[in-house]
Amino acid sequence: MKLSEKTAIIFGCNGNIAKAICKKLSQEGCNVVISDLKKEQTEQLASETKNAIGMNADVRIEKDVKKIVNLALEKFGKIDVAINCSRIALLKETTKLTEKEWGTIVDFNAKSMYLIAKTVLRNMIDNNSGSIIGVTSKAAKSGPANLSSYAASMNASIGLLRSLSCEVRNNNIQVNALCPGYIEHEELALGAELTGNTPPDKGIYLQFSPLIDVTAEPEALANLVAYLVSDEGRFITGQAYQLTDDDVTYWRNLGLEAEM
Repeated sequence: MKLSEKTAIIFGCNGNIAKAICKKLSQEGCNVVISDLKKEQTEQLASETKNAIGMNADVRIEKDVKKIVNLALEKFGKIDVAINCSRIALLKETTKLTEKEWGTIVDFNAKSMYLIAKTVLRNMIDNNSGSIIGVTSKAAKSGPANLSSYAASMNASIGLLRSLSCEVRNNNIQVNALCPGYIEHEELALGAELTGNTPPDKGIYLQFSPLIDVTAEPEALANLVAYLVSDEGRFITGQAYQLTDDDVTYWRNLGLEAEM
């Protein structure tokens, strides 16, 4: 894979999946622009990643997204890849969700996809090339209990990305989604923080299929990302990839709670 002349922006870099993607693209020679809501986390990951710079931003605010895009353009001159890993989750029954909580989850997960895509596409269309990837969730397909706002936001994100893939296919721009099979602790912790709820115990995550080694999934997804944004994967668009079987109805809907 030849990625040495590409520049990638990666939003939402607090979880293991995003960190694995940053590391993989950097190893393949990409210039990497890292952004997260938390300034300290952003700066730390940027300092640990080769060919990387970082700046914190709130993906729910258009001017924040624009400042990250402008940073990439000022530093590297173009944007070849934009990956949104920004995800938060809140474990709560639908009837107990407040309107504000619902809006916070949907804005952070789905509105961010719209703002990021809209902003990076200006440069990608001018260059007649590019790749947009949204990290969503297998929850969009399995619809686990007590995660309705999360599942809804992920369905919205996948719908947006698939529609967008049709809009920009003639501009040589590919748009795809990834659907991890578990929720990271960082998603639950940040979701609780932003909605004023009690954060979960450290190490707890939700897994939507028993058929995958969760500890290996971040690296596997990072490898898939590297392929999709390479010349070899440039014809793949409009897809929503998951690494787990979708036929185990019981486990898919119940979810599996475990310790990381």
